[in-house]
Amino acid sequence: MIDELNRERVPGVKPERFFILGCQRSGTTLVRLILETHPDVLCYDELKAYAILQQAVFEPLPPVRLVGFKIPRWTEQLTAPLLLDEGLEGACENFYRGEKILFLYRDVRDTVASMLNLRVGEVSWCEMWPERIVAAKLACDATFRSRYAAEIGIVESCHNRLVGVATLYWKYKTDAFFTYREMGFPVLDICYERLVNRPRPVLEAVCNHLGIVFHDNLLRHREGAHSELFEDGTTVGNTDPRKPIHRDSVARWKLFLSDEDVRLVERMAGDTPARLATLCGSGTPCSDLCGQG
Repeated sequence: MIDELNRERVPGVKPERFFILGCQRSGTTLVRLILETHPDVLCYDELKAYAILQQAVFEPLPPVRLVGFKIPRWTEQLTAPLLLDEGLEGACENFYRGEKILFLYRDVRDTVASMLNLRVGEVSWCEMWPERIVAAKLACDATFRSRYAAEIGIVESCHNRLVGVATLYWKYKTDAFFTYREMGFPVLDICYERLVNRPRPVLEAVCNHLGIVFHDNLLRHREGAHSELFEDGTTVGNTDPRKPIHRDSVARWKLFLSDEDVRLVERMAGDTPARLATLCGSGTPCSDLCGQG
C-alpha cells in the first residue's frame, strides 16, 4: 500500500487552483483519482467542487501546493459571466482567473456508448441528463442554437434521438477545448486512449503542465486513499478507484452501437474528431498512436 502522504505546505503560500474539464464519460474521474495520489495535489470531484466554487460551502484546505476542481458540467462555460447547468442548484459567478486547465477528450463513439450504458436508477445517464441539459440550452441560449443549428436539425429527424443528443452533447463540450486554446488559456489536452495505453508519458506531461514533479504514486492510484466515495466504494460515474489504469473501455462502442448509430455519430460529430486527431503529436492520427479502432 502507498504510505500515508506527507504533505508540507510552504508558510504563507496559497495553493494554486487548476481545473479538470471535458465531456462526461471521457476520463475526468480517472484523472481526478490519479492526481489526488500525488503528495502536492488535492482534487475535488463533483460531489464538492461545484458547491465550493459557488461558495455554498467552505472546505478548509489541507497543506498542498495545488487544488484541482473537476467540473465537467461547466466545461464549455469558462468564458461566460455566469456558469449554470440544468440540475445544478443556482448559477455561479465566473471564478476563472487564468488557472491551468486539464482537458480530457475521448473517441466520440466510446463516449456516446458509455453515456448510453451508464445507469442512473431505471434509466441511462444519457436519458437522465443530456436531453434535459440540451433542452435548457435551446430554451435560453440563442448563440448555442445558432452555432449548432445543423446538428440540432439532424437530432430532430434522426433514427435514434438519444444517440443524436449524446453526440451533440459531446461535440459542444469538446469544441470548448479549441475555443480556450485560441484564447490563449493554459490548457493541456489529454487523450483518454493515450492515457490508458501509455500512462507514464501522459502523466509526466500533466505534471510538467501543472509545475510539479512526477511521482510514482500516479501509476498506482488504486493503492491510495480516495475522497468523495459512495458506500459501495465507487465514486462519480460508478467509477471504481480500486481498479488500475486499464484499456478495457477502449473501442467498446463496437458492442453497443449499430452501423446506423455510428453513421449518425460521425455525421453529428463533423470535423471535431479530425481536429482532435492532430493533438497527440506531429499530425499523426490519434487512432494510430493510441490504439483506437
